[in-house]
Amino acid sequence: MQESLFRDRENLGHSESPYVVAVGGLDPTGGAGLVRDLLTAEALGARAMLVGTAWTRQDENGVKGVEPRFPDMVRAGLEQALAACPPRRTAIKIGMVAMGGIAAAIVAGLETWRGPVVFDPVLGASAGGPLYEGSPADLLPLVRRATLVTPNLAEAAWLTGLAVETLDHARHAAQVLAGWGPAAVLAKGGHLPGAATDVLRSAAGERLFEGTRLPGRNPRGTGCALATAIAVGLARGQPLEQAVDAAKVWLAGRIQAAVTIGGARYL
Repeated sequence: MQESLFRDRENLGHSESPYVVAVGGLDPTGGAGLVRDLLTAEALGARAMLVGTAWTRQDENGVKGVEPRFPDMVRAGLEQALAACPPRRTAIKIGMVAMGGIAAAIVAGLETWRGPVVFDPVLGASAGGPLYEGSPADLLPLVRRATLVTPNLAEAAWLTGLAVETLDHARHAAQVLAGWGPAAVLAKGGHLPGAATDVLRSAAGERLFEGTRLPGRNPRGTGCALATAIAVGLARGQPLEQAVDAAKVWLAGRIQAAVTIGGARYL
């Protein structure tokens, strides 16, 4: 089934391959951030262009330090990456932005862009430690600019100021976030009690994506991988719901095959 949803890696160099411009931070372990974006895009037969927002020091025990890039360098890198990609086969995936000034620089760099934008509002590492310094208001222009925003429960709660602990909470938070201007919101329910249900809210209404909760510790970088996989589908011209569905099927397979290295699991 996965093969029918995505081209395999052997097609990476094909002239019709989709492109993903991945904007985010560098995790030296490769478990999350830009390295995970690159590996995900390649696994799905897409070309990746990378725009760094920060260098981080982190491992399976959490974040040890963050060094943001200058915002004007991030904007210049984004504009250069977009100029090098075919607009009709390209989507943008934004992860860690590190601080409000970088978020504003990214929005400025997207001024003339008309293609899909997937924004995964990374606030901290799954192992613990902050990866963003700023306020929810600083991220609002980027949320409004997105085709799809993909917060987990904690991110949805921080952005909206609401308690987001149950499926009904997630549904309400997705509706609130959608009202701020993005084309769609996917509130990820991986940390919900019971079934791991994601809530997609768009102009078409609401759709719930029920997932099977797999045993064991969650692998690192699942949020990065999901957002990038959705971006690959959108770059291929898939409708949003199809891109989300295909990305979730692919990610479930990768989670089942995750490996443990040291004290963490990796896709």
